[in-house]
Amino acid sequence: MFRNSDLFTLPAGPAELCFDKNEFTKKSFSVDDFLHEHRNAGSLEEIRDDLGIYLKVLRSAMIELINEDYADFVNLSANLIGLDKSIEGIQVPLRHLRHEIESIRTLLEDNMTELEECLRQKQQMRGMKKSLKSLGRVNESLDKLTEMLESTEGSHIQPAILERAAQEYVQMQFNINCCEKYLKEEVKEKISQLKEKIFANSREFFLAALHSGNRQGLEQSLRIYYTLEGCSVAEDIFRSEFVANAMDKVISESSLQNSVQGLTGIYNKIHEFLTVQMKDLLRLTQGRDVAQIKGYDFFLNSFWVEVEKRLETHMASIFAPGNPDAFYAKYKATVVFLEQLEAVLVSPEAIEKFRTHTQYRSFQARWNLPVYFQIRFQEIAGTVEGACSRQMSSGLLSKSGDIQLVPFVTGLSCISQCWSDAVFLPQLFHRFWKLSLQIVARLFTWTEEVLAIKKWNTAEISVRRIDFLIILLTDSTKFMGKLPGLLQMATGKLPTDFKEHTGDL
Repeated sequence: MFRNSDLFTLPAGPAELCFDKNEFTKKSFSVDDFLHEHRNAGSLEEIRDDLGIYLKVLRSAMIELINEDYADFVNLSANLIGLDKSIEGIQVPLRHLRHEIESIRTLLEDNMTELEECLRQKQQMRGMKKSLKSLGRVNESLDKLTEMLESTEGSHIQPAILERAAQEYVQMQFNINCCEKYLKEEVKEKISQLKEKIFANSREFFLAALHSGNRQGLEQSLRIYYTLEGCSVAEDIFRSEFVANAMDKVISESSLQNSVQGLTGIYNKIHEFLTVQMKDLLRLTQGRDVAQIKGYDFFLNSFWVEVEKRLETHMASIFAPGNPDAFYAKYKATVVFLEQLEAVLVSPEAIEKFRTHTQYRSFQARWNLPVYFQIRFQEIAGTVEGACSRQMSSGLLSKSGDIQLVPFVTGLSCISQCWSDAVFLPQLFHRFWKLSLQIVARLFTWTEEVLAIKKWNTAEISVRRIDFLIILLTDSTKFMGKLPGLLQMATGKLPTDFKEHTGDL
């Protein structure tokens, strides 16, 4: 569709026309709308006559336009005479030129294909050459390794030779990656045998260094395993040969029963093994020295996984929450034990890695703190409920103490019990806080119940109603006065991570 800018300018008509000529060029022009808009400008006959007049103007303008371009039309037709013969005259050389271009294109494509094939063959030859060189180096490494390992048979293992053998083996593995498809089966079998010999000698040297306490030999052994990319192998050896054997004597139900200090004594022996038997390993692998040997984590992968597994399977009784006092003592001892383990670690990153370890979380989950709290809740809440459920009698009055009414005495005692060192656990702060509030709420409910009693039986209680109400008011006031102290005691038990929120309590 033409835009308005593409159309010529409409010629002007007589001024007395009842419509505007520009209305015909609008995109939204409609005959019905045109007639509707000009129905008041004149009768239909007048509109018809004006349209006829403007039609004549348009025809005149069209004739003038054709006359203006007539000369160009005549010249164009004259210039087109003989053009077909000229076109036919250049078709033959154009076809010839096209043929030559297609021939050159085909030739270039053939040359490119040939060149790509040559490059592919050259690359293949280069790869084969590299593989042959690697194959030769593998054979050289096999001879060197065989000679070095044979020199250690039947004699004491020399760490210098073992280190050289490890380096040669790693170099050989690098070359094998470049020529593995060209290796014969007997060569692969020989490589496998040499690998077994190197790791067997490394194991023997590692165990000897551990048993003798030779720190220099231990450092050399760890570097050999690091060179062989066998850090996990060394960790597994230490776990099975040292940690498992030592913990087999420490972690068991019989050891727990015979321990004078109970679970704390067991934890002390475990901690002693870590700080004494593993001291050199930890210094060499997780110390802050520049010469630290990286790639190892004997604490997690050798020590903790074995200790935690045995605590769960060989001393499962420590997790039983049936006796809340015993459970509390064992859990507190466990918290201290875990803090001692974290103190051995040298960086916040190592501590975070320990806390996020799968078996650490599993160990924490075994301590059923919700069940422990439920037992404590039944004990404490039951005591408060028993005091508040007593019938109105002289038994409601305490014979000694600052507060006379037993429910208030019991309530204060139970709230203090919630935060006592023998009951409270920081991990259950929110629950003991809620229980304290529930105790206060129960005491005020009891107060309302007492105030609602209308019939006073002096036979059951030795004081008059007015005297009892005075005691109730006095004890309530004293109880309210002690609440800030209880709040301070609770905030003092607030876990460190939430200290900044103390002001909200």
